[in-house]
Amino acid sequence: MYRFIAYVLLISLISQDINCETTPFNATTYALTHHCVWLSCNVTGYPSTYGGYSVQCCALQVPLNYANPNQTITISMTRLSPQQATNETNTLFMLSGGPGGSGWNLFYNALGSIPSSLGMTIILPDHRGTGLSTALTCDDNGSQTVDSACITYLLSKWGREGINQFSVTSAAHDLSVQIQSYQIDNPGRVTIFAVSYGTLWLDRFLQIYPTVVQAS
Repeated sequence: MYRFIAYVLLISLISQDINCETTPFNATTYALTHHCVWLSCNVTGYPSTYGGYSVQCCALQVPLNYANPNQTITISMTRLSPQQATNETNTLFMLSGGPGGSGWNLFYNALGSIPSSLGMTIILPDHRGTGLSTALTCDDNGSQTVDSACITYLLSKWGREGINQFSVTSAAHDLSVQIQSYQIDNPGRVTIFAVSYGTLWLDRFLQIYPTVVQAS
């Protein structure tokens, strides 16, 4: 998965300067009309409760192409909520690396590093194309083998411009929608922590949305 997503991201970076001006997009307005509904995740191999946390997931529809939002994809995020009620309102978003790692890659690391007794909610967002989000794969069966058949499949399903949307810039827009949708019902302080490729994702997010979160 890592190698495949890295390959697609490389294509998108070649096609567009990472520091280029991004298409104007009002993530705040979009988030207000796309409310996050938290449901059971039902992911094989992962519990619904663990270490004093309850585990739920939210799927949001976002534009595939923020410059031409006539087609949508799903992006998912996982919420780890302390089961013991507290007055704590802080939330930590944790961005996974890879590139190609979903938020689930940090699941046990997050639970092992942050005791539920601290009262902090943890959010593990998926980068577009990974995890429970709309999958970016080489065939309908989830293959990650990059070969000529894979390229043909990707072009047939997404088109060249569609493939380019699985980029760090699009993922930065996604993250803003995820955070602001979450904040509709959870208006407390939001901090972002990132590892590996996630730091590039975070950097791009802060370039476009420097005032959305309180710390990173």
